[in-house]
Amino acid sequence: MADVLGVLDDKIAVNERIAVTADELALALALDERWEKRIRLGEIADLSKVQQVPQELSDDLVDHYSLPAFDSRKAPDRCSPLSIKSGKFVIDSPAVLLSKLNPEIPRAWDVVPDGSVPSLASTEFLVLVPGLGISTHELWSVVAQRKFLEELAAKVTGTSKSHQRVRPAEVMETEVVDPRQFGEVGGQIRSLAQSILAARRESKTLATLRDTLLPQLMSGRLRVKDAEKIVEDQV
Repeated sequence: MADVLGVLDDKIAVNERIAVTADELALALALDERWEKRIRLGEIADLSKVQQVPQELSDDLVDHYSLPAFDSRKAPDRCSPLSIKSGKFVIDSPAVLLSKLNPEIPRAWDVVPDGSVPSLASTEFLVLVPGLGISTHELWSVVAQRKFLEELAAKVTGTSKSHQRVRPAEVMETEVVDPRQFGEVGGQIRSLAQSILAARRESKTLATLRDTLLPQLMSGRLRVKDAEKIVEDQV
């Protein structure tokens, strides 16, 4: 049983290494030192503020993009909307989520909603929608830069070190590398970002499969041989 489930864990680990490597390469391509032109964030992205009370949804499940979900595995929690106790931002198109809480901690999330269920984001995030001609991937690559996040950290307010926030208006006024100058590099960033999304999406599917198989194997409702066949079909 451990060997069967271990195959899934190994594949998830490989996917994460792929995602981390692609993440680092994409950020290196958009590094501040490589590009001259900088521009206010508000000139290349809009701030979406549409909110939804989860309990008012008729859907059984939603994807919840929260800070803990980002920190643990960079994948949303699929859960009942009834389990979410406060209003959240609606994500109805590809966007970049940027944490306004403790911005010195790098939390920029390139998000492509699943579409099969509603997607909601914590109000600790700013929901950035890229302007015309810019993909979320290129937008993510410039707002995830260390220099940009350090500039945001210098603008925070709050008396508690653990709860310092930067004002949305100041975020939008802060300068970033202008991704419209990327040219062919923009295509490379988009390709890398797609690899990141695909790897983490597959890992989420595999983790769900693992968590489904384990109790069935433990109870004897599923034979190890049958579980092996299911795993082989997935990996």
